[in-house]
Amino acid sequence: MKNLLFKMLCYCFMFLSSNNIYSQSSIWETHFINDTIKIEYSFMICEFSSTASQELVVFRFTNLTDNNIKLSYSTKLWNKENMINTEHNHVETRKHIELFPNEIKESDCDTTNKDYTIFSSFIHNETKVEYKTLIKFELTNINIKS
Repeated sequence: MKNLLFKMLCYCFMFLSSNNIYSQSSIWETHFINDTIKIEYSFMICEFSSTASQELVVFRFTNLTDNNIKLSYSTKLWNKENMINTEHNHVETRKHIELFPNEIKESDCDTTNKDYTIFSSFIHNETKVEYKTLIKFELTNINIKS
């Protein structure tokens, strides 16, 4: 009886852990860092519809100073090794964010923080097949004002 209970608990733990790993990534990669700001990115799976989810590139912005800062940057995107022309929609690809002293802001699936995300792919909910559109991205023209 103890053995059966132990096995059931192990299976439940494994299921919950794998589901959580699939839905939210907590592995952050540094994209840019200097004495003022640290910009990290990760990939997050967001529920989109009953048949598909979206994978987004999400960002974490860390103000490393004791001052308010204003950060702006441009986004370059690649699809199938071709750079997408982002200049025609400069407003969508140029981002601005304000950070208080030592503040950390993270983007996510919610609409309030989704402005600082990049669409990466669709994922079929049942088969987990990924339909990748984003091959590469870069944050450029990074400008920081105190």
